[in-house]
Amino acid sequence: MARTIDSKNKPKPAAEDVFEYTLEQRLKIVADLVVERIIEDQSFGQKIVDILGIGANDVTERK
Repeated sequence: MARTIDSKNKPKPAAEDVFEYTLEQRLKIVADLVVERIIEDQSFGQKIVDILGIGANDVTERK
């Protein structure tokens, strides 16, 4: 069945008191949370390699 004229996918109107973030803003929020968590873990003595769960040997084995 053919589409009718002007039946394009239109974005829904924003609800009141709701924030809308762009993809870049969402990625920055997630990246900031990850960095914040890594810094917090390092302050308790964990090394970045332990936090990420990989080491130098793991990287060479994956290639």
